[in-house]
Order: sequence, then structure tokens, then C-alpha cells
Amino acid sequence: MGTGFGPLQVMLREQLFVLNQRRRLHRIARYWHPSVDPTAMLETVRRKTLIVTVSAGRSGTTYLAHLLAAFPQTTSLHEAAPHYAFFMRQAQHSPAAARRFLLEYKLPCIAAAPTPRYADISHLFCKGFLEPLLELGIVPRVVMLRRDPRLVARSWLTRRVIPGRWKRGLKLHLHPGDPGVLPFAKWWRASDYQLCFWYALEIERRQRAYGMLLDGIGGTWIDVTPEELHDPQRFLTMGRQLSLLDDDTPTAPLLERHRELSSVLHKVNTRPPASWLPEEEEAVWEAVAPHAPWLRQEVARRYG
Repeated sequence: MGTGFGPLQVMLREQLFVLNQRRRLHRIARYWHPSVDPTAMLETVRRKTLIVTVSAGRSGTTYLAHLLAAFPQTTSLHEAAPHYAFFMRQAQHSPAAARRFLLEYKLPCIAAAPTPRYADISHLFCKGFLEPLLELGIVPRVVMLRRDPRLVARSWLTRRVIPGRWKRGLKLHLHPGDPGVLPFAKWWRASDYQLCFWYALEIERRQRAYGMLLDGIGGTWIDVTPEELHDPQRFLTMGRQLSLLDDDTPTAPLLERHRELSSVLHKVNTRPPASWLPEEEEAVWEAVAPHAPWLRQEVARRYG
């Protein structure tokens, strides 16, 4: 089932990954722009309509970024540099690292954008960066971009990006050894598919928790799947909900662009789909049920 690595080996592998941060910081040094006046920089970002996503990835983020770019006066980028991946692993254990990344790398780039609306579409944002952003007094509009957890898990498995395993899994994903996630006992013994499926369920849990958090502070968020966004009217409704579509904005050009984008498949896997077994999923459901008893029913309701 698993890789043969125990918890100690997993921890050592993650520590080695983090120790390699010096090389990654060298690669993003050109994006290091600590503001002379952080207060003014933050105020500039607050005046913008800032949109982010809470997503597991492999859920239509590229498609969403292109759709948002269709709205006037909107900069919309997918996995925009500087990339959250450079600090995501550290952010799991150090909110200060996430805050530093925001203040010295990400937010200065957003503040410098020429448009009053900015969409930063990345599935890594929800992995340690929302809370520090809110603490800085910036409340973004959030798209909870959803997809059936089974499809998310199979897609990541096909790409061989496994939570907690190997470099790309550590770089891009949460894993059950991270703080504050859905518990998964003896997760290092799990199969690759089980870890991918657990990860998809953790993002489902996180979407619910972040929705409640935003409700509590009067934030704006929407819940949508890529399939729902293929509906032209749902696309326009999203624009209005995110304050991207003014009452006097002509919609004909938007709908034409929507038609063009919806006729294209974005970032399709080129490998044959990975296989999985139903009993693998059942073991994950049994592991997480005591900690999120509502989750299975909610997934069934949302995706059928």
C-alpha cells in the first residue's frame, strides 16, 4: 500500500526539502520588493478588488483565470509569479513566513498592477496564506472552486504528484502530517491514491471552514464548479458577485469570450488515467469520518 517510509523518514525528507530553501530564494530574488512604506502599499492593495481561490487544483483554475481576465479593468493571472510554492511548505509551520512572503514578494506585485481589479488564481493560496492576508487587513473576494474529490484525486495521481511524497508532493500539497488538517492515522502507510483522495477531502473541509470564516467578517465568496461556469449566465452572475461586472458593462463581448474559452480544454492530462480501487476510498472515509462527520454527506449532495 504505502512507500515503506515511516513517520521519521517522512519528517526528515520534509526537513531536507525546507533546508533547500536557500536555492529557491535565490530563484525568486528578483521578486523581492520590500516596500519603503508598507502602510501605503497595503492601502493600495485594499483599494483594489482582489480575488483569490480556495481550490484543490486540477479543478479548472486555468479556465477560471481566463474567464476573469475577460472582465474589464481586470488583471487575472494563473499561478502568477512570485509563486506561493516558494513559501507554502514553511507556511504550514510558520505564519510569519507566509506574512513575510505576502509583504515582501506577493503584495508589492499586486499593488504595482495597473488595473483596479486583480485576480490571483492559485490552488496554493489556501494552504497557509489566507489567514495572514486577513490579519494584514485585506479581505479578498474568494472563489471556492470545486470538483468531485475522486476526479481531483485521480488527476493528481495521474500526474504523479502525491501529498507528502517526493519533491513535487511536498512542494504543492498539504499532507496529513501538517498541522490543522484532517487527521489520517498512519497515513505514511496509505497508497498514493488514498493520499490524493485525502487531500481532495481536506480542501473540501477547508472550503467549508473558510466560507464560515468569511461569513463571520462580512466577506464575499462564491461556490462554483468548472462545469457550472460553462453556463453563460452563471459566468455573468459570478462577475456581478465578485464586483467585476458593472450595470452598464456590455455583456455581448463577454459572452463571446466566454464561448471561446469554454470550447477549449485547459491543461489536460496527457498520461492515461491512473487506476484506483473503491476500497481505497472507503478506508479514507472511515479515517476522516470521526473528525468531519458531515463531509461524506456533503460531498454526495454537491457532486451526486
